[in-house]
Amino acid sequence: MKVILLKFVKDLGHAGDIVEVSDGYAVNALFPRKLAKQATAAVINKHKMAKKSAAAKLEKEEIATLIVLEKIEGKTIVFEEKLNPKGSLYHALGLKEIIRAVKEQYAVSIPNTLFKKSYAFKESGKHTIELEAYGKTVKAVVLIGEK
Repeated sequence: MKVILLKFVKDLGHAGDIVEVSDGYAVNALFPRKLAKQATAAVINKHKMAKKSAAAKLEKEEIATLIVLEKIEGKTIVFEEKLNPKGSLYHALGLKEIIRAVKEQYAVSIPNTLFKKSYAFKESGKHTIELEAYGKTVKAVVLIGEK
């Protein structure tokens, strides 16, 4: 009997896989535990359409993310902050502030998942940040100066 797995089943497959199992195993083990459902023609078709839709959504998301990376590549993000006598900031500039500044200065919204690491700048000057997604890495510059 063909079934679609609803959850991961050891030695059988992952959620969404269509597998062939014995009738007894399906009826006595998989169906009662809600690990699988019978793969009728309608269910298989619906499953294929859902997979196609999910793939299209992922592709669209990837393109949008790569466009964002392209827009931010090589840009300089300028901060004018109050500095103490040693040239240090009174507070650290982190991801939240960088994201907000990029949105204000370049009208580009960046998800924090694109940053390769967490940043917290406490010194004035020029700092390089790296963003990465889908195998593409870009660099931008954070310039911190005095008001």
